[in-house]
Amino acid sequence: MSDFSNWASEKELLLLAKKGEVVAVKFLMNLLLKPGHAMAWRILRNQADAEEVVQEAVFQLWRSAEQFEGKSSLKTYFTTIVMRECHSFLKYRRQQEDFDTWNDTHEEIAPFQIDLRLHQEIIQHSLEKLSSKQRMALVLWAFHDMTAEEIGLVMDLNKNAVDQLLWRAKVSLRKELAER
Repeated sequence: MSDFSNWASEKELLLLAKKGEVVAVKFLMNLLLKPGHAMAWRILRNQADAEEVVQEAVFQLWRSAEQFEGKSSLKTYFTTIVMRECHSFLKYRRQQEDFDTWNDTHEEIAPFQIDLRLHQEIIQHSLEKLSSKQRMALVLWAFHDMTAEEIGLVMDLNKNAVDQLLWRAKVSLRKELAER
């Protein structure tokens, strides 16, 4: 059972996984965890925070398995849960990434690595100035190649709202980067 065709539907796959069917659990985790973690990391920019959010998202997926109707793909459903968990994390904990941690290493850093890290720090600092909704939409668009319609499904917004959100995020990011 290595592909989805062995299950009648994604809902059946999720319910079997929740019941403890080992093959269904493995398939489901292979399908969802890596992209979920990548998205959470891109939004939160912290490995431990991303792992915590994805762990909570899996718990929420398990808890809501019976409510999954299959109107969207299971991947979209899980992405929505991860996005909401990231939003909650940012909203309630207000944690900021500590850019100075790379200075704590005692290894020798080549000049091009310093320049690359400086550029990454500037971009990340600029991204943090965006609202959490703008940052989430931009991450989905830029790193997950989602369309405005797909982002709308994940963020529970219509296409026009997503288009406006992305436009504002890009304008703000351009302005912030131009000032540096």
